[in-house]
Amino acid sequence: MSIGPLLPGRIPSSLVTRRITENLSRTASLLTRLQDQISTGQKFFLPGESPAAALRTILLQSSLERREQLEANIRFDKSMLSASEAALAPVSDALNQARSFVLAGIGDSNGPEEKQAMATEVASMIRSVVSSANTEFRGRYLFGGSQNAAPPFEILGDGSVRYNGDQFDINSFVDTNLILPNNLDGAVAFGAITPPVGTNLNPALSLSTKISDLHGGLGVELGVIQITVDDTVNPVQTVAVDVSSAETIGDLKTLIENAFAAGPATLTVDIDPGTNFGLRLTPSGGTVAVADVGGGRTAKGLGIAAPASATINGGDLDPRLTLLTRLADLNGGAGIGATAGNGLFVVNGQKSGVVDISSANTVEDLLNILEGSNLDLMVGINEAGDGLAIWSRVSGANFSIGENNGTNAAGLGIRTFSGSTLLKDLNLGRGVPVNAVDAAGNPVPALVEITRRDGSTTSIDLQGLKTVQDVLDAINAADPGVLTATLNAVGNGISIVDTSGTGPLTVAAGDVAAALGIEGTEPGPANTTPLVGKDVNPLQATGVLNLLVRLQSALQSGDNVELNRLEPLFSQEIQRFNRMRGELGSSLKTLEQLE
Repeated sequence: MSIGPLLPGRIPSSLVTRRITENLSRTASLLTRLQDQISTGQKFFLPGESPAAALRTILLQSSLERREQLEANIRFDKSMLSASEAALAPVSDALNQARSFVLAGIGDSNGPEEKQAMATEVASMIRSVVSSANTEFRGRYLFGGSQNAAPPFEILGDGSVRYNGDQFDINSFVDTNLILPNNLDGAVAFGAITPPVGTNLNPALSLSTKISDLHGGLGVELGVIQITVDDTVNPVQTVAVDVSSAETIGDLKTLIENAFAAGPATLTVDIDPGTNFGLRLTPSGGTVAVADVGGGRTAKGLGIAAPASATINGGDLDPRLTLLTRLADLNGGAGIGATAGNGLFVVNGQKSGVVDISSANTVEDLLNILEGSNLDLMVGINEAGDGLAIWSRVSGANFSIGENNGTNAAGLGIRTFSGSTLLKDLNLGRGVPVNAVDAAGNPVPALVEITRRDGSTTSIDLQGLKTVQDVLDAINAADPGVLTATLNAVGNGISIVDTSGTGPLTVAAGDVAAALGIEGTEPGPANTTPLVGKDVNPLQATGVLNLLVRLQSALQSGDNVELNRLEPLFSQEIQRFNRMRGELGSSLKTLEQLE
């Protein structure tokens, strides 16, 4: 029996079956997905199922991971700073006990045996403080700065203590936009280095000077400047020069000169030879004028904004000192004097020697030589960016930098005894007694008695003088050209030459002469041989370890003068140490609040 034709609109049974099967399969798939969502709590399983939701999830996951890392950083930083605080606690106790020894040691209330016993206890304190300073936690020495893989402090053979770390912080993120250090270096915690030596070296401008180093490192925001050259013969040339691509003064020179290279009038840019600190713009003829464009400040920043004039002599651009600064460019281009056969004479505790700097061309060369000199120096550029910073790493020892028959130390601004040194700072702050007054308030003469080579005696009154140069001038004024005082040619101190005869040259013993380091005799007969004075301006570290080493020595020798000097210094160090611990506590509190 045959089947008749399909009626219009009638669906074949096979198609119905397929649709039912597909619906059942889809329903089963949805049920399975729903069961998976219920069991996992997860709505989507592939990013393509919901790109917008996937993006939100990725961002949220990244944020969660970042927060987890910040929390880990906070926990770690808290543990490091807490360990540092615990290590500093016994040091605070040692400082207070040491100060009581200072007070007990002054005068004759305790005899030599008692002072020796106290010195022995101070020696034990030094070892204890060094042990605290070498505390290790989580595989890291706490007080070595970034040099934390080895003990940062070392007791030397003479009893002084050397710091082998550096002054770098170890920072970490503790919030999205907040970085905090998790360490204290030995210089901060223990005052383990001397105050830095270094003065403004006023480097000259050069073609290699970076624009970013101008104005003490503030730089100049470069843009477009308008330069007009009128040579009075050809039409006036006005050019807008875009100098924004310049990185150095040499680049700036090239951009400006090229803008006028096609003529008819040309323009030359160089360093102003009259100052060595600014730019000079000189047209081939006539006048030149420079102005800023559209409210810009480029020309003003470069010191060359000026009305029409035959030559524009720019203002001082005050380039900062960098590692690449040439030594020949220091002191306004005067340099530091001849280095061959000269160099620096450095004394640092038991170590001393001449540092040969003849191979140094740049500041970086010089610093590398000093750091490699094996004289326990720490070197760098000062915070102001205008001079060197040289420190001693040794506590409990004297440190000085002087000349070696040249002018290199003065030229580098690191001579520790110079004409500008204040008399009140000599002898570790004890000064020179040139300001004494009597009971009525009248100045008391501060005499230096000199028996000269011709047998005559000269008395020079230094009352009221302020600096070492004042002293030199006073001596030189006594018999100009015959009695001459200068700074020592080697090392530091005052040298006196007297050509009046061939006998001995003697500066009589006295408080003023002793404080200036010039008492003594030069026997002659060569009247060009100077009486060489002592260095009375050594530097010392200012922290706890230096004070403890000095206290031990003063108690052993019964030096009441030194004990009196140390007493206020211990009080100052206790205040500094407590303040530093307070700042550490504030950092811990900040971390706790963030956590």
